[in-house]
Amino acid sequence: MSDGRMNIPDFQNLAAGEFVVYGDLNCPFCFALHERLFAWDLLDRIEWRLIVHAPDLEGSSFSMEDQSLLANEVFAIHHRAPDVPVNLPKIRPGSEAATRLMEALDDLPVAQQVNVRLGLYRALWVEGQDIGDEDTLTDLVSALGVEDSSTPAETPAEKFSAWQKEWESRDDFDRRIPIMKRASNDNLLLGLPTEEALVDFLKGERTFFVNDAVCIFQPRPITLVFGSLENLWPLLEVIRDSCEVLHFSDVDRCRDMLSEHESVDFLLIEHEFASDDDFDLLSRMAITRGVTRIVASAGGFDAAEMRALQSGAAEYLPVDRSASVLSARFDKLVIERRKSVSMEQHAKFDALTEVPNRREFQARAEQEWRRLIDEGGGHCALLLIDIDFFKAYNDTYGHLAGDTCLKQVASVLRSSAREYEDFIARYGGEEFVLLLPGVTQDAAKKIGERLRQAVLAEQIEHKGSLIHSDHVTVSIGGVSAFANAGETPGDLIRLADDCLYRAKAAGRNTVITQ
Repeated sequence: MSDGRMNIPDFQNLAAGEFVVYGDLNCPFCFALHERLFAWDLLDRIEWRLIVHAPDLEGSSFSMEDQSLLANEVFAIHHRAPDVPVNLPKIRPGSEAATRLMEALDDLPVAQQVNVRLGLYRALWVEGQDIGDEDTLTDLVSALGVEDSSTPAETPAEKFSAWQKEWESRDDFDRRIPIMKRASNDNLLLGLPTEEALVDFLKGERTFFVNDAVCIFQPRPITLVFGSLENLWPLLEVIRDSCEVLHFSDVDRCRDMLSEHESVDFLLIEHEFASDDDFDLLSRMAITRGVTRIVASAGGFDAAEMRALQSGAAEYLPVDRSASVLSARFDKLVIERRKSVSMEQHAKFDALTEVPNRREFQARAEQEWRRLIDEGGGHCALLLIDIDFFKAYNDTYGHLAGDTCLKQVASVLRSSAREYEDFIARYGGEEFVLLLPGVTQDAAKKIGERLRQAVLAEQIEHKGSLIHSDHVTVSIGGVSAFANAGETPGDLIRLADDCLYRAKAAGRNTVITQ
């Protein structure tokens, strides 16, 4: 029994190593999952693989925006896992030192490793201690009665590095945490599930589950440097602690990198090194790609600062300034960059369901349609999905429950259309849309049926529904067409809407395609 809310099955026969979890010590959702598995006495049989999801995180750069995000995550745990005691720490410390500590203790018996890991999680999320501080870690290990001569600063163990590499490289992990994987069939659970969903996954009744209670990977920013390595070295020596630095002295290679890679954050140009033509070329490309521009000067001349101001660069950095000043200026740029990227992402996603919004869907649909045409044509299908009698749901259970229902349905749709989850969006109100590039009508019909059945199987109570099931259902209208210049994705929407109307007229909880 857990918190009196549901009966927890006996998992004592669960095979050791059958389930693997990827989690970070500074992620509250990972902490909550760890606590739940500890309460169910499963941590000795479930392998917990520690990774670092924010490698450049430092308390000194913990902004108000970071604090707000952390508070929202802790609040989400109070809602999703009320049985787990969690407090809001002052900062989210980096987890590299604590992870290195666990690497150094890797030879300990599993039970002792679990005890230390439990102590680390609770030190941060219950007691509010800074587990990024070496002295705090030393005191914690001593209090737990663990004797070890290793220091947390040792080279990371090969095993831990392999875990980190797998977590970063697997597309289906999407660089989220926590992730639970079933070793025998590679089924995945992404995010912190409800107790019911976790039980279903452990019992094998769910093959894939994803929700919004996750921490997302925060990669180190990438900075392209165009200039003399020798002249800029005092500056690069400072900023390389905060970002990945890629140096170019050839303008064509630098231009190609800007053109081909969307993950570039900063372009740093040395004033003395760049000709007017090279400066203008790279600046225009950076603006087009949304890359933050920085002008640096080894001489600290007024002309260099004027060039930065007139070109609209975000910052001017004279190389001869002190390391502390250069570091502070660059750290400020990193914070502003992350804030800008975050705002851009929020503009593309529906805040409630965290799937793309209507405008982002329309942009993606146009992009895919053009791609199919450029490649000589191909089928493209589209499904419109409407929650049946959703107004009655809100009238019966209230709008807060309605919001929860929308989030649940969005999660089910993403999980059930796993191979197309990037193309699902909230179209408006209780309506979702799914784009299916390369899919024929017959295949679209099968996918629609799979989605309909998955929503029904979720068993979301709906006493206000006029359908006999008393659970939330969806009606789906779909269409498939051959991409051509004479039609647009808007035409698919109109045809799919006609099919959706027919599905509702046929009694709802139905899929109709053409």
